[in-house]
Amino acid sequence: MQTLSKSDFQLASTCSKKLVYKKAKYPTSNDTNEYMEMLAQGGYIVGHMANLLFPEGVEITGSTNESVAKTKEHLENENCTLFEAAIQAGQKIIRIDVLKKTGNKLRLIEVKAKSHHTEEDESRQKKKLEKYIEDVAYQFLVLTEAYPQFEVECSLLMPDKAKRTQIDGLAGWFSIKPGIDSNKEIKEIITQQKPKFNKPEVVFNYENHADRKKYIDELLNDGILDYMPVTNDVIQLQPIIKNRANLFLEILNNGINSTHYQINKNCKGCEFNSGDNLPNGYKECWGSLSNEKDHIFDLYFGNAIGHYKSGFYFDELIEQQKASLWDIDVERLKNKKGELGSRGTRQLIQLENTRSNKEWISNELKSSSGEFKYPLHFIDFETYTGAMPFHKGMRPYELIAFQWSCHTIKYPGAEPEHKEWIHTGNEFPNFEFAESLMNLIGNSGTPFMWATHENTVLRGILNQMELFSYENEVLSQWITNITHDSNLNREGRLIDMNRMTRDHYFHPYMKGRTSIKKVLPAIWNHNPYLHNVSFFKDYAATDLLGAVIDPYDTLVAISEDDAEDDVVNGGTDAMRAYLRIRFDYLLNDKQKEEIKNQLLNYCKLDTMAMVIIAHHWGIR
Repeated sequence: MQTLSKSDFQLASTCSKKLVYKKAKYPTSNDTNEYMEMLAQGGYIVGHMANLLFPEGVEITGSTNESVAKTKEHLENENCTLFEAAIQAGQKIIRIDVLKKTGNKLRLIEVKAKSHHTEEDESRQKKKLEKYIEDVAYQFLVLTEAYPQFEVECSLLMPDKAKRTQIDGLAGWFSIKPGIDSNKEIKEIITQQKPKFNKPEVVFNYENHADRKKYIDELLNDGILDYMPVTNDVIQLQPIIKNRANLFLEILNNGINSTHYQINKNCKGCEFNSGDNLPNGYKECWGSLSNEKDHIFDLYFGNAIGHYKSGFYFDELIEQQKASLWDIDVERLKNKKGELGSRGTRQLIQLENTRSNKEWISNELKSSSGEFKYPLHFIDFETYTGAMPFHKGMRPYELIAFQWSCHTIKYPGAEPEHKEWIHTGNEFPNFEFAESLMNLIGNSGTPFMWATHENTVLRGILNQMELFSYENEVLSQWITNITHDSNLNREGRLIDMNRMTRDHYFHPYMKGRTSIKKVLPAIWNHNPYLHNVSFFKDYAATDLLGAVIDPYDTLVAISEDDAEDDVVNGGTDAMRAYLRIRFDYLLNDKQKEEIKNQLLNYCKLDTMAMVIIAHHWGIR
């Protein structure tokens, strides 16, 4: 008998066919990404911290049948608190994060690392948390069917961004030991998949400390986790949740048919599109429509074409069995005024130059090199925003800026000079971070960023200066002058190269993307002259067949004896690496230094990538 778990219900709610693929164990692209993000942001730690708030709690372990039986036995007591309580009602089964019984009342508590803000409008907060409230609603359905004699109350327990911790180094109170399938080598050989990650072990570092109770009391009193009551919302959802659950059980028991699902615009992000790994659920659904070389899903901002919001035009095309870029009617790219807005213009540029297979550079971009003032500064930041605050006075998910890289071209034709800064100590780094960058860049020249992250970070630090009463008028004025703020009609000095790409540059290799990791290989792989520029030669690597290697693929793993980690080549990887340097007590000094060097190499490549792109554009 197949069962419908909470994760089954969540997945099937996005697409019924995914339930079939999940039960058939089709490969999915989400496991590793979600796992690493949870590690980096401290999601697993939030769950363990929540359990510590209930010192009387008992964890339910064992097989499904054993866990259901143990849960039932405990619920026969007058009072109890259970972690991972297993509840089964027919074919529906759930695990509840925290289940607290007091007499004839049950309190269902769902712990989430997702933050909320108790000082903001409650209805707005709940709108953001809709999918989590649905999770609770399914648990409520199963719990009330299994135990109809109890009154059930439901809450979400989450980090509250309105709360500031009074604990210094709170994130360091916990350690994580990532869990990975011990048979990963065998699985990789058989399935050619990345190994599936298991829930890691979270360790409370004061578990065996003589003053353990004192630390637990601090957690209880600190209050960065807060409850959001959702009982009424959950009850209102019951008819919808019950009908949906019945549908999913029908599919499990009798199979799926064409009335249960349809391909549409939402398939673009299907996690069962596993690339070359087989079976591929996305390709099974889409058949020949998945084979289009230039697919409608490749279109820039394809979810909003002309005045057709949320991809309705895509659904129209898909219904007609059309999925090629060339099936798009360019007249539909126009807005309600019958004009091409900035988005429609970009979409048309993509269509025209993809068809001709040509690179496009606007005349404005070609002539812009003379508009920028030297020295030119290409900057990139690495930051941490996790659930667990690092320092006293910080809120959950408050910004920590721990690293910057800058390549500077002092005059036209000059070789770029590289400077960098990284923080690995225990102090709050943000103000030193900004001051060190200010001392390098000063008030002269033109600073470049990619997208708006650097602008957002510096504005965040400016706000923190006021919140933490940090006085440095020179720094405050420098940040004000360099940053853009549309609310204050302040233009700022920072130039956004992502926006420049959107307005002035396209290569068919990029498809509908403008991220630096798409633009760099498009330029680097198709313009061999760049490989002979003296200061780019370090990145001119080829594979065994002589093909050009994407510079980001040249980044190497941290060390051979630290097999737990993948190479740092993304923001989530960088967050995880910084977290380990700061708080992984199992690392020795050599390992920390290796991780630090990897962070430096990654951030340095980000700014060199900007230099390479600018060089190709004629900004040198």
